[in-house]
Parts: sequence; C-alpha cells; structure tokens
Amino acid sequence: MKIINYFFRPQYVIGELQKENKRLKLHMQELVEENHSLWDMLEEIKEADKQANDYHKLMNTQTIGEA
Repeated sequence: MKIINYFFRPQYVIGELQKENKRLKLHMQELVEENHSLWDMLEEIKEADKQANDYHKLMNTQTIGEA
C-alpha cells in the first residue's frame, strides 16, 4: 500500500518527509544540549585538575624558616 501512496499521492510523501524532518530537528536539539553539557563538564574537570595540581604543589613545598 505504501508504494501506491508514493506514486499517486505526493502529499503523502511530503507529509512523511515533514514528520521525519521534525523528528530529526528534535533529535538534533537533544544532541546540541548534550554537547553543551559535556563541554561544561570538561571545563569543570579541567578546573578541578588545576586546583588539585595547585594543592599538590602546595603540599610538596618545604618551609624556609619559622614565622
């Protein structure tokens, strides 16, 4: 039945393509949001790594004298 619809009802094809287009736009939006979230997580990880390195350097310093 679908083959007949494709040949004799172009509005059917247009409707199916519009549905697919809408579905793909929604999926694309979800992927964009996930991408932004992952970039935010990466920035947080980089900042935490920098803080850990600073703390490690601080803990490895030697005292020069007494205050």
